[in-house]
Amino acid sequence: MSAALEAGLFLDGLHCAGCVSRVERRLREEPGVDEASVSFTSHRALVRYQPDQVDVHGLVAAVESLGFGAVPFDPDALERPATTAAREALARVLVAGFLAGNVMLLALGLYLAGPDGMPTEMRRGLRWLAVALSLPAATWCAAPFWRGAWAGLRRREISIDLPISLGIGTAFVAGAIGTWSDAPHVFVDSAAMIVFLVLLGRTLERGARARAAGAVERLATLAPETALRRGAAGLEEVPVATLEPGDRVVVPPGSAFPADGVVLAGCTEVDESLLTGESLPLLREVGDAVTGGSRNVATEVEIEISARVGEGTLARLAALLERAEAQRPRVQRTVDRVARVFAPTVLLAAAGTAIGWLVTGHGALDSALAATAVLIVACPCALGLATPAAVTAALGRAAAAGLLFKSGEAFERCAAADTVVLDKTGTLSEGRLAVRAVLAAPGSTEDDVITCAVSAEGASVHPVAEALRAIAGERGLRAPAPPAPPEIVPGRGVLAGTLRVGSRSLLDEAGVSVPEELQAEADRLARSGASLAFVAREGRALGCVALDDPLRADAAAASRALQELGLETIVVSGDHRHAVEYAARRSGIAAFRAEATPEDKVAFVQRLQQDGHRVIVAGDGVNDAAALAAADLGLAMARGADVAMHAAEVVVRAPRLGALGDAVGLSRTTLRRIRENLTFAVGYNVIAVPLAMSGILGPLGAAAAMSLSSLVVTGNSVRLLRWKPSA
Repeated sequence: MSAALEAGLFLDGLHCAGCVSRVERRLREEPGVDEASVSFTSHRALVRYQPDQVDVHGLVAAVESLGFGAVPFDPDALERPATTAAREALARVLVAGFLAGNVMLLALGLYLAGPDGMPTEMRRGLRWLAVALSLPAATWCAAPFWRGAWAGLRRREISIDLPISLGIGTAFVAGAIGTWSDAPHVFVDSAAMIVFLVLLGRTLERGARARAAGAVERLATLAPETALRRGAAGLEEVPVATLEPGDRVVVPPGSAFPADGVVLAGCTEVDESLLTGESLPLLREVGDAVTGGSRNVATEVEIEISARVGEGTLARLAALLERAEAQRPRVQRTVDRVARVFAPTVLLAAAGTAIGWLVTGHGALDSALAATAVLIVACPCALGLATPAAVTAALGRAAAAGLLFKSGEAFERCAAADTVVLDKTGTLSEGRLAVRAVLAAPGSTEDDVITCAVSAEGASVHPVAEALRAIAGERGLRAPAPPAPPEIVPGRGVLAGTLRVGSRSLLDEAGVSVPEELQAEADRLARSGASLAFVAREGRALGCVALDDPLRADAAAASRALQELGLETIVVSGDHRHAVEYAARRSGIAAFRAEATPEDKVAFVQRLQQDGHRVIVAGDGVNDAAALAAADLGLAMARGADVAMHAAEVVVRAPRLGALGDAVGLSRTTLRRIRENLTFAVGYNVIAVPLAMSGILGPLGAAAAMSLSSLVVTGNSVRLLRWKPSA
C-alpha cells in the first residue's frame, strides 16, 4: 500500500451542520479514504486518502454526487470566484430589497383604498404591476433557495430551503391567480418580502464567515521569494522553491532565512520571535540550525539547506494549522438543529391544511391560500434571523470595543469557554524590548551608562539598540558619535573603540572588573527575567542596563477580570522560564509553562480539551497559529503575525489585554439574545400556525405577522448595541 496523501477541497453550498455531516459521511464512505473532516466556517474539507485507490477527482465527484460543489483547494484560483459570489449575493439582496419595498407600498395603498377606493382599472393595473415586480424577486433573487431545495430533494432530504421556496412559489402563484380573478385581498407582497428577509439573513451570516481567511497560505509569506545560492559561477538569485538539501545560501543581515538549514560560515543573531515566542535574538554559530522564516538581524552568514521549503518547519506548522482548521466544531448551531425538524413539520402542516380545507368543502383557491398562509406564517424568517441578527449587532458592538469576531460561531465558542491559555510575548506583554532599570557603578551616573551604550550601538537595528535609543530620547540625552566603527560580536554585544556593551563575558575577556554591588543587583534582575547589557569605557565598568519585554499596563486587571468570569488562566510561552514566571507572577496568574514549542502548545491545548475543558488560546506569533486553530476559540492580538490573525477567530484591535474579558462577556450576552430569539421564533410559530390553518390569519395577515416576527427578533438583537465593555 502506498503512503497516504492529504488533499484539501473547497466546498460550495454548505448551509448548516447537517450539510457538513453529510459531506463527511460521503467522503468517508469512498473506498481509499482514511479520514475526512469538514470545516463549516472555512467551507473546506481535509481528506486523507490512499492514492492507489482514489484520487482528488474521485473525491470531488463524491461531493458533487450530493449536490454540493467541490474543487481542489487553491487560494489563487478561488479568490476571484469567491469575490464574484459575494458580489452576486449582495446584488440579490439589494434588488430584492428594492422590489419588496415597492411591492409592499403598492399592497399598502391597495389595502387602504379597499375595493371602492380607486377606479377598477387602476386597481387591477397596480396589482399586475405588483405581480411584475414580484416576478424577478421570486425567480432570480430567490434562485439560491430554489437551487437549495432542489439539491435537497435530489438527496432525498427536506432542507430549510424547501418550505421557503414553496412559500415563495405558492404566494406568487396565488397572488397572480387572485389578480387574474380579481379576488379580494390577494397580493404578492408576501413573496417579495420573504425573499428579501431571508436573503438578508443569509447575506449577514455569509459576510461574517467571509471575514475568516485561510491562515495556511499566510505562512508562505514569512519566507522570501528568492535566495542567494552559491554556485560554480558565484552567487545567483534563485526562487526559493528551487532550493534543494545541500545547497549553500548566503543570507545578508535583515533578510529572512529561505528554508531550514545549518550555519556553514559566519556568526549572527537570529530573530525567531514569530516562531518560538522568544523576545530576544538568539546566537547562531557554525553548526547551529536555523529555521526558515526566521530573520537574520546581525551579520551575513552562509547556510546549507537541510529541508525543502515544503518539508521544513513552516510546512509542519501549515499541516498542523490546516488539520486543526478542518476539525468539525464541537458545538453545532442551535438553529440548524431546530431547522432539521422544523422544515418537514411546516410542509406537513401546509399539506394538512390544504387537504383539510378541500375535504370540508372549500374551493381550490381558498385551500391554496390557507396553505400559503401556513407556509408564509411558518416561514423560518425569524428562525433564520435569530442567530445572524444577533451576531450582526454583536459584531458592530465588538468592533467599537476593539474586537473583530470573524464568525457568528466564534461567539458561541467564546461564551462556552472555561479556560484561557495566554502567550507571553506580544499578548501578556507588549512584544518589544524596553529598559526596565539602569544600574550605575560607583563614580558613574545612569545618564553616563545610557549615553555610552547608545554611542557604542550606533545606528544598529538590533532590538537592544532600539530600546536604548528609546530611553535616551525619553530622558533627553544625546549620545556622541562612537569613537570607532561599531563591531558586532554576535550573541555577546558590540565593541566601538574603548566602549564595550554586552554580556559579562565581553567585559571579562578585556579584563574589566564589575563591582560586587553592581553584579549583585544585576543578578537579582536576571533572576526576575531581565536581560542584562553591561557597559564599560576605557577598561572600567560604568554600569548595567536591564531590559525586558514589559507587561501590558492592564495585564493584572485583565487577569482578575478573567478569573471573575470563572475562567482558569494559564500562561504558555516559548520564552525562557525566568521571563515567563516573572510575567505570570506580576499578572496574578499562578499557572504557567515556559520554553514550549509550537507542537507543545498544540498538545497542551488538546490535553485540556480531552479533560473536558473549552479552551481559548490568545497569542500573536506564528508559533501560536497552530494552537489558535486547534483551540475551541483562537484570539490574536492585531499587532502580531499576519498568520496568527488569520488563524484566530477573534482579533483584538484594541491595545489592551482587558479586551479578552470583554470578548467573553459580549459572547455570553450574545448567546442569551440568540436563545431569546429562538424561543420567540418557535413560540411565534406555535401560536401563528394554528391561526393560519384555521383561516383566521390569511396570507396578508400571515405576511404581516411574519414580518413582525422578524422585526421583533431584530429589535431584540439591537439591544446588544447597548452592551458596555470594561473600562
